[in-house]
Amino acid sequence: MNENHNKQKRGRKPVNVSWPENEFTASDVANNMKGKLSRVSVHSKLNSAVKDGMVTVVRKTEGNMGRPCFIYKKTQKCS
Repeated sequence: MNENHNKQKRGRKPVNVSWPENEFTASDVANNMKGKLSRVSVHSKLNSAVKDGMVTVVRKTEGNMGRPCFIYKKTQKCS
């Protein structure tokens, strides 16, 4: 048997996200990705980036109706 053959990974290739330098929302990032990532995937990557310290939550805006919108900013140490 040949044990040294290369096995391909299953699933989609990971998509790297470059966070904007100025303040941004999840919908801004999703629009900039032009369909490469879904809105849910962008939120998932944002939550992990906040947990890792790459991105910080600046503020939360609340309108009269609908869900609140979080404003994020890239941290300085990540530059």
